[in-house]
Amino acid sequence: MAGGKVKEENGKGKTRQQQHAPYQGGISFHKSKGQHILKNPLLVDAIVQKSGIKSTDIILEIGPGTGNLTKKLLEAGKKVIAVEIDPRMVLELQRRFQGTPHSNRLTVIQGDVLKTELPYFDICVANIPYQISSPLTFKLLNHQPTFKFKDKVMSVLKEGDFEEKRSSKLTLQEFLYLLSLFNKAGIHFS
Repeated sequence: MAGGKVKEENGKGKTRQQQHAPYQGGISFHKSKGQHILKNPLLVDAIVQKSGIKSTDIILEIGPGTGNLTKKLLEAGKKVIAVEIDPRMVLELQRRFQGTPHSNRLTVIQGDVLKTELPYFDICVANIPYQISSPLTFKLLNHQPTFKFKDKVMSVLKEGDFEEKRSSKLTLQEFLYLLSLFNKAGIHFS
């Protein structure tokens, strides 16, 4: 009992409200799929500030949701390419930015970022679900072949004998060794 009301639980100890937290506009979020919305404006501002975005940058945003971070990215950069898997969120983004000064600088792509051909971008800023972090990192590292980055990444993987290994199957020691090889090659993660 909380606040005088009994919380109805499903069999797993979660209330119905915790399973699908509704957005103010009536959209239910699927927490099991990693869906969560950045609502804290101070956190959004901090993400944008720490990104080091330049006014000339084309920004890739993954999982923009309702567009709270998208709005600040549009204010900071030249263009935002937002990749969203949920068609309901795509509609919400289109509604939110339709007719605004930013609408011509926003491109929304509906699809799974891991399966979508990505256009050119300068920087990626995203609040991604944990479960896609490893495959997404490797996809982004391999995305910009025009900078010979893919060759550099592949040489690091080859040097450590990681070419055929899955990141999710690495031990902590192997992962730290791979990270040190990337750092040695001038590739740093933050």
